[in-house]
Amino acid sequence: MSVPVPWRPAIHRGRALLASGLLLLAGCGGGEGSGPPPTVGTEGPNSGVGRAWISSPSQTGTYQTDRTTVRLQGGSFTPAGATCPGWVGVLPPGYSVMLSNDANGRSWPASASLNCVTIILTTWDAGLVPLEVGANTLHVTADDSAGNVGRDRIVVTRVPDTTPPTVVQASPGNGWTGVSRNATPYVQFSEAMDSTTLNATTLTLTDDTGAPVPSGVTYDPSLLMATLTPNSTLAPTTTYRVTVTTGVRDYPGGNPLKDPFVFAFTTGL
Repeated sequence: MSVPVPWRPAIHRGRALLASGLLLLAGCGGGEGSGPPPTVGTEGPNSGVGRAWISSPSQTGTYQTDRTTVRLQGGSFTPAGATCPGWVGVLPPGYSVMLSNDANGRSWPASASLNCVTIILTTWDAGLVPLEVGANTLHVTADDSAGNVGRDRIVVTRVPDTTPPTVVQASPGNGWTGVSRNATPYVQFSEAMDSTTLNATTLTLTDDTGAPVPSGVTYDPSLLMATLTPNSTLAPTTTYRVTVTTGVRDYPGGNPLKDPFVFAFTTGL
């Protein structure tokens, strides 16, 4: 079955606002509907029924970040030949969404999908887009085999990272008792860390006499988590202290932890 004629939703910055009482679609055909109104980053020319838009990050004014990447998402016209055999539609061959960054000349495809629930909506996701320091003009172009083209852009400014990292979670919790003697204490940071600064000097485990407990240190960048693995089983009913020093630094800013982070726990029998 071909795509039903989509209800023409009022969309503001990529958010569909349901009109009162209209919940189902009927009929067959193609097209994009009215699409969202022009945004700060709208650019042309758009041709045919073409329109593409960036919904994330928000285009309310200038977007600025100190991160090395930005998540770029949005929507586009429903291409000719798309079908809705179920809740999830099928996009036709020849339809694509491409992204590019003027700051480094790079380009890459985005993944796209067709939503057939209540309204017909084609969305795309470019994932985490690498940013250069300074202004990054990001372009999105959606086109299909029928010659319909939609375009949009946004300027994302990456500023130097001057925010120090923090520890957002630690385990075992401070003051916990009866902790397993096979415990592997960990800390989770607020942002990506420079793994070369996470070592046995900057992340330490000591017993209740202050003696260091030999341990390995590993870092999982996907979880922003550093883990201490003691070389041997911990002693029973002993209080241990974990210290994260200001020698740890984030990446790529190189900002150190503002203050040392310390927590203690006591093992069980």
